[in-house]
Amino acid sequence: MRILGIDWGEKKIGLAISETSFAEPFGVVGSFDELKEIIKKEGVGKVVLGLPEGEHQEKVKELGGRIEKELNVPVTFRSEILTTRQALEKAIEAGKPRKSRRDLNALSATLILQEYLDESDSFF
Repeated sequence: MRILGIDWGEKKIGLAISETSFAEPFGVVGSFDELKEIIKKEGVGKVVLGLPEGEHQEKVKELGGRIEKELNVPVTFRSEILTTRQALEKAIEAGKPRKSRRDLNALSATLILQEYLDESDSFF
């Protein structure tokens, strides 16, 4: 089963995907319609959605509800506290140039999904 990790942002939605116990960055989309197409095209059977604290939490919960209702794909929420900071630190450690570090959403989604996979028995 393919699992899609999502790091929601107001302008960009970062994506990661896995069909094993390892998450990989998948890219970035800018709208729900693009996200819907990827979920359908990639045969995603589950979504792991990063849940922020604060003012955006309700928007993310609404997104999860929409995914479940419109696409009939179950959604699990995971805390995304500090994932963007961790993604930036990993990009710097890897020696990525500043320009390629601009878009950390997909890497943040990968961290969210990998944490879920590490704690899950879904593959073993």
